[in-house]
Amino acid sequence: MEWYQLAVVFAVAFVATWCLVPVAKHIAWVIGAIDMPTSRRVNKEPVPRCGGIAMYLGTCAAFLVFAICCNVFDWHIQDVYVTAGINNYLMFAGITLMFAVGLVDDITQLTAKVKLLWQIIACCIVVAAGVSIGSISMFSETDYIMLGWADYPLSVLVLVAFANIINLIDGLDGLASGVVAIIMGAMLYLVLQRGSFTLALVCIAIIAVCLAFLRYNFFPASIFMGDSGALFLGLIVGIVSITGVVRTQSIIVLFVPILIAGLPVLDTLTSIVRRLRAHKKVDEADLGHIHHRLMRAGLSQKRSVALLWASSAVLAVIGCAIEHLSGPVVGIILLLAFVAIFYVIWHFGLFKPTLRHYYDNRGKRGARVSALDEAYTLADSEDLEPEEAPSKEVRHG
Repeated sequence: MEWYQLAVVFAVAFVATWCLVPVAKHIAWVIGAIDMPTSRRVNKEPVPRCGGIAMYLGTCAAFLVFAICCNVFDWHIQDVYVTAGINNYLMFAGITLMFAVGLVDDITQLTAKVKLLWQIIACCIVVAAGVSIGSISMFSETDYIMLGWADYPLSVLVLVAFANIINLIDGLDGLASGVVAIIMGAMLYLVLQRGSFTLALVCIAIIAVCLAFLRYNFFPASIFMGDSGALFLGLIVGIVSITGVVRTQSIIVLFVPILIAGLPVLDTLTSIVRRLRAHKKVDEADLGHIHHRLMRAGLSQKRSVALLWASSAVLAVIGCAIEHLSGPVVGIILLLAFVAIFYVIWHFGLFKPTLRHYYDNRGKRGARVSALDEAYTLADSEDLEPEEAPSKEVRHG
């Protein structure tokens, strides 16, 4: 493969997405897929969703043009072994189903169980196409552990997880699309190191799509990507992570995709713990995400997004650096990364409701606090001191 072929894919994906976003806007207004201002949203005016339509079609346009060029100009792709045994048509069907699930949710707001069920079905189709971990190399290129029956459920779990972490971080104008572009930039470097030009094309196309979408999605956003875009992008990130990184490297490099996508992974994990502790549904929205806390700390939307982009870029560089290191150096880098993550958790109080729960009940016996604990949870979500939080009687009165 020649570099100009990558340039063609980038250009087509970028131009197609750029031109299709206004179309997606119009469709969103016609079908009523609009994000109305609420207490937990940062937009002050109604903003159309369904930006994922432009992102999905822009990606399809890029690969359609590439396929045409392969037939007309005799372009060829030669991968080493990374993508061997994958049914591209079946994988595309799974990706399309995931996009469709997000699009339906943008329009009708599916229940969490129904949406998760269809996400699992879409990921099962992708895994059936051949996108699975398969085996893991322990510490040498010849020492592999076959996952056996656990391969399929584990692969589906990873894909579903990646689809949802991108969806959860989509909370500020331009945040998710910028983070995905950074993640795919790191993945592009890794897959090129492994000789997979097919995955390189995927990375290039997604980077172009995200950059083109940022023209309309950066603050102040005139359109949101919605679940159709977030689930689509998240699944692509998961596919590239599995086929291009996880199943071709030693067990220590299993941390690389997690590290590169560290920001949305961290935000997702802390959100799950926070909501379970507050006896809420895992998918129930709140104001405790990292980007919400940055804004309550006094940063504007633009500065919050820029800081989170920079954090993602640092993690991406660390993840790529591990590729060329071995031995104790890798362990030291991972340790430093986890120390930095712990500092972020502590500094921004991502586990604050949970810590307060145990701190306030320390050394006590009997029933744990309820009303006060509820006030702490509300105060944390609204950035108030506990004594400033409305009382239980006021809230329910």
